[in-house]
Amino acid sequence: MRVELFGLGLPEVKPGDDLARMLVDSCEEEAGGIRDGDILVVTSKIISKAHGLLIKVGEVEPKVKALEIAEKTGMDPKMVQVVLDNSDEILFAFPFLKLIEKGLINIERLAQNKERAQNAVRKVPCLLIVRRNGQIYSDAGLDFSNHPEGIASIPPADPDKYAKDLREKIKGITGKEVAVIISDTEGAPFIGSLDLARGASGIEVVSRRFGELDRYGKPKFGGVDHVANELACASALLMGQTSEGIPAVLIRGLKYAKSEEGISSYSLSSKTTRAIIKETIKQTAKIIRIKSILKLILSMII
Repeated sequence: MRVELFGLGLPEVKPGDDLARMLVDSCEEEAGGIRDGDILVVTSKIISKAHGLLIKVGEVEPKVKALEIAEKTGMDPKMVQVVLDNSDEILFAFPFLKLIEKGLINIERLAQNKERAQNAVRKVPCLLIVRRNGQIYSDAGLDFSNHPEGIASIPPADPDKYAKDLREKIKGITGKEVAVIISDTEGAPFIGSLDLARGASGIEVVSRRFGELDRYGKPKFGGVDHVANELACASALLMGQTSEGIPAVLIRGLKYAKSEEGISSYSLSSKTTRAIIKETIKQTAKIIRIKSILKLILSMII
């Protein structure tokens, strides 16, 4: 099997732009046009730009809760308010700057220019990890990069819907059946970021091969690849994270199962997540003494 990836450069995307047409034109230039079975991986950011999901953070009026969180974390209260406005709940706060100051994270291993890296951390000393529409985001997906100063983008609330809409528009232009994945960068900077699939249409998101036989005829405990995430990660190798100017990638030659399911099909509710954690703790307590668990927790806190 041969799989090809084509980086798609686009002009600056502005609110109201016909993103489908822009992608089709770029595919024509870079890959000889769109073909049936192609996969388009598109960054969440250009979806937000095309649909005007942009915020002038300086004009936001922070409320009491945002002011309290900002005081405790060192974050910009206006930014905190935007995160709160676009989140269902805060799960935890990741004290990035404090970990650097304590020597727990070596910033020099993460950056070619230490001074620029330190400036970036001072602007965002803490990350708020939140739940948003069934998915986990840092700072609600708020993104300042590759925007004018003071402007940030917010990911679409229903990425699956936007993926389907884009896929249908591309078919309307070209007559070709493609799959569309909307990707976004996530992860702790100190261990490396990954691109995740936030929305999808036209492709089976997860390969349903749990229990299938291996080469020796044994049922496999596994075989459940998150295909959409894997494609998002592969595309990120071309997209980059800074000034590459490649916000979309066309993938050709991959055999995949077609499906109308989206990423949201695999999102766990808050109630289900808590139930899984509860059952895991109960099972762990059966094989590890409670005193040992408490000792472990205390050693992590103190």
